[in-house]
Amino acid sequence: MPVNRRTRDQILIEALDLADLPELDQKDRPSATIVSTAFSIQWLQRCLDVMAQEFPWASEITSTTGNLTALNQDLGLTDFILDVRGGFLLRDGGSTIPMIRRNFSDIMIYQTKNDAGGTPVTARPAFYTFTGTTVRVDITPDKTYPFTLWYYQMPAAAGASTIPSFPSDHCMIEFVFWRAMEWARKAPPGAAMKYLREVEIAAYRAAGLNQEPEADHIPLDPQQFRGARRRGWDWQGWEVRA
Repeated sequence: MPVNRRTRDQILIEALDLADLPELDQKDRPSATIVSTAFSIQWLQRCLDVMAQEFPWASEITSTTGNLTALNQDLGLTDFILDVRGGFLLRDGGSTIPMIRRNFSDIMIYQTKNDAGGTPVTARPAFYTFTGTTVRVDITPDKTYPFTLWYYQMPAAAGASTIPSFPSDHCMIEFVFWRAMEWARKAPPGAAMKYLREVEIAAYRAAGLNQEPEADHIPLDPQQFRGARRRGWDWQGWEVRA
Protein backbone atom coordinates (compact mmCIF):
# COMPACT_ATOMS: atom_id res chain seq x y z
CA MET A 1 0.00 0.00 0.00
CA PRO A 2 1.29 3.48 -0.84
CA VAL A 3 2.22 5.92 1.90
CA ASN A 4 0.81 9.26 0.81
CA ARG A 5 1.81 12.66 2.14
CA ARG A 6 0.02 15.19 -0.07
CA THR A 7 -3.36 16.71 0.70
CA ARG A 8 -6.09 16.90 -1.92
CA ASP A 9 -5.23 20.49 -2.82
CA GLN A 10 -1.49 19.78 -2.98
CA ILE A 11 -2.22 16.98 -5.43
CA LEU A 12 -4.41 19.23 -7.55
CA ILE A 13 -1.91 22.10 -7.54
CA GLU A 14 0.90 19.80 -8.67
CA ALA A 15 -1.29 18.34 -11.43
CA LEU A 16 -2.33 21.82 -12.61
CA ASP A 17 1.29 22.98 -12.56
CA LEU A 18 2.19 20.05 -14.82
CA ALA A 19 -0.72 20.78 -17.16
CA ASP A 20 0.24 24.49 -17.40
CA LEU A 21 -3.14 25.59 -18.76
CA PRO A 22 -3.83 29.26 -17.94
CA GLU A 23 -7.50 28.96 -18.90
CA LEU A 24 -7.97 26.03 -16.50
CA ASP A 25 -6.05 27.87 -13.79
CA GLN A 26 -8.52 30.74 -14.09
CA LYS A 27 -11.37 28.37 -13.38
CA ASP A 28 -9.80 26.12 -10.74
CA ARG A 29 -7.40 28.43 -8.89
CA PRO A 30 -7.95 32.07 -9.88
CA SER A 31 -6.12 33.29 -6.78
CA ALA A 32 -3.64 30.38 -6.44
CA THR A 33 -6.08 28.52 -4.14
CA ILE A 34 -8.27 25.65 -5.36
CA VAL A 35 -11.89 26.82 -5.41
CA SER A 36 -14.80 24.59 -4.40
CA THR A 37 -16.19 24.53 -7.96
CA ALA A 38 -12.90 23.39 -9.51
CA PHE A 39 -13.12 20.82 -12.31
CA SER A 40 -9.99 19.16 -10.92
CA ILE A 41 -11.79 18.29 -7.65
CA GLN A 42 -14.33 16.27 -9.64
CA TRP A 43 -11.57 14.60 -11.65
CA LEU A 44 -9.66 13.56 -8.54
CA GLN A 45 -12.82 12.18 -6.94
CA ARG A 46 -13.46 10.14 -10.08
CA CYS A 47 -9.98 8.62 -9.73
CA LEU A 48 -10.63 7.76 -6.07
CA ASP A 49 -14.01 6.19 -6.88
CA VAL A 50 -12.71 4.06 -9.77
CA MET A 51 -9.75 2.77 -7.75
CA ALA A 52 -11.99 1.94 -4.79
CA GLN A 53 -14.29 -0.10 -7.04
CA GLU A 54 -11.35 -1.89 -8.65
CA PHE A 55 -9.60 -2.59 -5.33
CA PRO A 56 -12.24 -2.57 -2.58
CA TRP A 57 -9.89 -4.26 -0.11
CA ALA A 58 -7.87 -1.02 -0.01
CA SER A 59 -11.01 0.92 0.98
CA GLU A 60 -12.37 1.87 4.37
CA ILE A 61 -14.58 -0.63 6.20
CA THR A 62 -17.85 0.39 7.83
CA SER A 63 -20.96 -1.37 9.09
CA THR A 64 -24.72 -1.07 9.07
CA THR A 65 -27.50 -2.82 10.94
CA GLY A 66 -31.05 -3.78 10.02
CA ASN A 67 -33.61 -6.57 9.94
CA LEU A 68 -33.60 -9.37 7.40
CA THR A 69 -37.20 -10.15 6.47
CA ALA A 70 -37.23 -11.18 2.80
CA LEU A 71 -35.66 -13.55 0.30
CA ASN A 72 -34.32 -10.59 -1.72
CA GLN A 73 -33.92 -7.35 0.19
CA ASP A 74 -32.49 -4.04 -1.03
CA LEU A 75 -30.49 -2.51 1.81
CA GLY A 76 -30.42 0.91 0.13
CA LEU A 77 -26.74 1.57 0.82
CA THR A 78 -25.36 4.47 -1.22
CA ASP A 79 -21.67 3.86 -0.43
CA PHE A 80 -21.57 0.05 -0.72
CA ILE A 81 -18.83 -1.62 -2.77
CA LEU A 82 -18.55 -5.16 -1.41
CA ASP A 83 -19.33 -7.06 1.76
CA VAL A 84 -16.45 -8.09 3.99
CA ARG A 85 -16.03 -11.85 3.89
CA GLY A 86 -17.50 -13.26 7.10
CA GLY A 87 -18.99 -9.87 7.92
CA PHE A 88 -22.72 -10.54 7.39
CA LEU A 89 -23.98 -11.60 10.82
CA LEU A 90 -27.50 -12.63 11.87
CA ARG A 91 -28.82 -12.48 15.41
CA ASP A 92 -31.02 -15.38 16.48
CA GLY A 93 -31.98 -15.21 20.11
CA GLY A 94 -28.76 -14.83 22.02
CA SER A 95 -26.58 -16.17 19.21
CA THR A 96 -24.69 -14.40 16.43
CA ILE A 97 -24.47 -16.49 13.27
CA PRO A 98 -22.10 -15.62 10.40
CA MET A 99 -23.72 -16.02 7.00
CA ILE A 100 -21.75 -17.79 4.28
CA ARG A 101 -21.25 -15.98 0.97
CA ARG A 102 -22.00 -17.98 -2.18
CA ASN A 103 -22.07 -17.00 -5.82
CA PHE A 104 -25.23 -15.78 -7.52
CA SER A 105 -25.97 -19.02 -9.36
CA ASP A 106 -25.78 -21.07 -6.14
CA ILE A 107 -28.26 -18.77 -4.42
CA MET A 108 -30.65 -18.91 -7.37
CA ILE A 109 -30.53 -22.73 -7.24
CA TYR A 110 -31.28 -22.68 -3.50
CA GLN A 111 -34.15 -20.23 -3.95
CA THR A 112 -35.68 -22.24 -6.80
CA LYS A 113 -35.42 -25.48 -4.83
CA ASN A 114 -36.94 -23.96 -1.70
CA ASP A 115 -39.82 -22.41 -3.65
CA ALA A 116 -40.65 -25.62 -5.52
CA GLY A 117 -44.22 -26.82 -5.10
CA GLY A 118 -45.72 -23.36 -4.72
CA THR A 119 -45.34 -23.11 -0.94
CA PRO A 120 -42.02 -21.50 0.01
CA VAL A 121 -39.96 -23.27 2.62
CA THR A 122 -39.03 -20.96 5.48
CA ALA A 123 -36.11 -21.20 7.89
CA ARG A 124 -33.13 -19.23 9.13
CA PRO A 125 -31.03 -18.36 6.05
CA ALA A 126 -27.48 -19.68 5.94
CA PHE A 127 -26.14 -18.47 2.58
CA TYR A 128 -26.25 -15.16 0.72
CA THR A 129 -24.95 -13.12 -2.17
CA PHE A 130 -25.18 -9.49 -3.23
CA THR A 131 -26.34 -8.02 -6.53
CA GLY A 132 -25.79 -4.30 -6.26
CA THR A 133 -27.10 -3.36 -2.83
CA THR A 134 -29.65 -6.19 -2.75
CA VAL A 135 -28.86 -9.11 -0.47
CA ARG A 136 -30.25 -12.43 -1.73
CA VAL A 137 -30.47 -15.34 0.71
CA ASP A 138 -30.99 -19.04 0.13
CA ILE A 139 -34.34 -19.43 1.89
CA THR A 140 -37.25 -17.21 2.94
CA PRO A 141 -36.68 -16.12 6.56
CA ASP A 142 -39.09 -17.76 8.96
CA LYS A 143 -39.01 -14.65 11.16
CA THR A 144 -37.29 -11.28 11.41
CA TYR A 145 -33.54 -11.60 11.92
CA PRO A 146 -31.58 -8.54 13.09
CA PHE A 147 -28.28 -8.32 11.21
CA THR A 148 -24.98 -6.48 11.14
CA LEU A 149 -23.23 -6.06 7.80
CA TRP A 150 -19.59 -5.04 7.53
CA TYR A 151 -18.66 -3.74 4.09
CA TYR A 152 -16.11 -1.83 2.05
CA GLN A 153 -17.37 1.66 1.31
CA MET A 154 -16.91 4.20 -1.46
CA PRO A 155 -14.54 6.99 -0.48
CA ALA A 156 -16.08 10.12 0.95
CA ALA A 157 -15.61 13.39 -0.92
CA ALA A 158 -12.05 14.50 -0.26
CA GLY A 159 -11.75 17.83 1.54
CA ALA A 160 -9.03 20.39 0.85
CA SER A 161 -6.81 19.09 3.67
CA THR A 162 -7.67 15.39 3.26
CA ILE A 163 -4.72 13.09 2.55
CA PRO A 164 -6.18 10.29 0.37
CA SER A 165 -4.74 6.96 1.46
CA PHE A 166 -5.20 5.17 -1.87
CA PRO A 167 -4.07 5.15 -4.65
CA SER A 168 -0.60 6.72 -4.64
CA ASP A 169 0.00 10.46 -4.88
CA HIS A 170 1.68 9.89 -8.24
CA CYS A 171 -1.34 8.04 -9.62
CA MET A 172 -3.74 10.81 -8.60
CA ILE A 173 -1.51 13.57 -9.96
CA GLU A 174 -1.12 11.79 -13.30
CA PHE A 175 -4.84 11.10 -13.61
CA VAL A 176 -5.79 14.74 -12.97
CA PHE A 177 -3.05 15.88 -15.37
CA TRP A 178 -4.34 13.67 -18.19
CA ARG A 179 -7.91 14.71 -17.48
CA ALA A 180 -6.82 18.34 -17.76
CA MET A 181 -5.19 17.53 -21.09
CA GLU A 182 -8.49 16.04 -22.26
CA TRP A 183 -10.33 19.17 -21.13
CA ALA A 184 -7.96 21.35 -23.15
CA ARG A 185 -8.24 18.97 -26.14
CA LYS A 186 -4.52 18.27 -25.99
CA ALA A 187 -5.16 14.58 -25.38
CA PRO A 188 -7.85 12.32 -26.86
CA PRO A 189 -11.05 11.61 -24.92
CA GLY A 190 -10.50 8.79 -22.45
CA ALA A 191 -6.76 9.41 -22.06
CA ALA A 192 -6.99 9.67 -18.28
CA MET A 193 -8.93 6.41 -17.91
CA LYS A 194 -6.60 4.73 -20.38
CA TYR A 195 -3.64 5.76 -18.24
CA LEU A 196 -5.38 4.61 -15.06
CA ARG A 197 -6.34 1.18 -16.40
CA GLU A 198 -3.25 0.35 -18.46
CA VAL A 199 -0.62 1.68 -16.06
CA GLU A 200 -1.84 2.02 -12.47
CA ILE A 201 -4.58 -0.63 -12.27
CA ALA A 202 -2.45 -3.11 -14.21
CA ALA A 203 0.45 -2.55 -11.81
CA TYR A 204 -1.69 -2.99 -8.69
CA ARG A 205 -3.19 -6.17 -10.13
CA ALA A 206 0.25 -7.51 -10.93
CA ALA A 207 1.15 -6.89 -7.27
CA GLY A 208 -1.87 -8.97 -6.19
CA LEU A 209 -3.88 -6.12 -4.68
CA ASN A 210 -7.01 -7.29 -6.51
CA GLN A 211 -7.12 -10.47 -4.45
CA GLU A 212 -9.63 -10.67 -1.61
CA PRO A 213 -7.94 -11.40 1.75
CA GLU A 214 -8.10 -15.05 2.70
CA ALA A 215 -10.51 -15.95 5.49
CA ASP A 216 -8.77 -16.96 8.72
CA HIS A 217 -11.68 -19.18 9.70
CA ILE A 218 -14.51 -21.06 8.06
CA PRO A 219 -18.09 -20.77 9.37
CA LEU A 220 -19.68 -24.10 10.15
CA ASP A 221 -23.21 -25.11 11.07
CA PRO A 222 -23.12 -25.93 14.80
CA GLN A 223 -26.12 -28.22 14.31
CA GLN A 224 -23.93 -30.43 12.13
CA PHE A 225 -20.82 -30.19 14.31
CA ARG A 226 -22.07 -30.85 17.83
CA GLY A 227 -19.34 -32.00 20.17
CA ALA A 228 -16.77 -30.76 17.74
CA ARG A 229 -14.46 -29.45 20.46
CA ARG A 230 -13.12 -32.96 20.95
CA ARG A 231 -12.10 -32.99 17.30
CA GLY A 232 -10.30 -29.64 17.49
CA TRP A 233 -13.26 -27.40 16.60
CA ASP A 234 -14.62 -24.45 18.55
CA TRP A 235 -18.14 -24.73 20.00
CA GLN A 236 -19.26 -21.55 18.21
CA GLY A 237 -19.02 -23.28 14.86
CA TRP A 238 -15.73 -21.76 13.70
CA GLU A 239 -12.71 -23.68 12.57
CA VAL A 240 -9.75 -23.15 14.88
CA ARG A 241 -6.50 -23.11 12.95
CA ALA A 242 -3.28 -23.97 14.69
